[in-house]
Amino acid sequence: MRKVLLALLVTTAAIFGWAAVGLGAATVESDPTNFAAAGSDDLYNSTVSVDNDTRSVYVTLDNEAYNVSEPTNVTVYEVVNGSEVQVDQAQVSAESGSVETYEYTSIDAANVSEYRVTVIGNSSAIDSAALDVGTITKVSGGGGWLGGSGSSIGGIGLVALASVAFLVLREE
Repeated sequence: MRKVLLALLVTTAAIFGWAAVGLGAATVESDPTNFAAAGSDDLYNSTVSVDNDTRSVYVTLDNEAYNVSEPTNVTVYEVVNGSEVQVDQAQVSAESGSVETYEYTSIDAANVSEYRVTVIGNSSAIDSAALDVGTITKVSGGGGWLGGSGSSIGGIGLVALASVAFLVLREE
């Protein structure tokens, strides 16, 4: 009976480990309504470079560690040969004790190498440290313990786990 329970425990740990790592994507929410509620100060206005490894451009508003008492308006522009085209706009606000991230995922790295991001809000209502803007890199496919393209770490982890389970069961 003890062997069966140990085997069940090892199998369950492997399945949950694989699922937790492979399915660990963050949830992103934004509120595109009521743009007039934000102030008119330019909190961030700069370009970010993207390439084929870029999954998205993000803006994070941290009201967990910093002061954020009003929402911000985020606008994303494609920059091609010096010309800009607005591709998205959203309003981001973080309730007290929370962090909210807006993510623009329609990256066209084949045709666009830069995006300009503006964040407009009330500078007296938003601590400058509460704002983070950047890019997120794609993760190779596969996920979980089974690894992505060209990765054998997941397979090695499963073999090591099975070996430990075998040695423990053999001692019984």
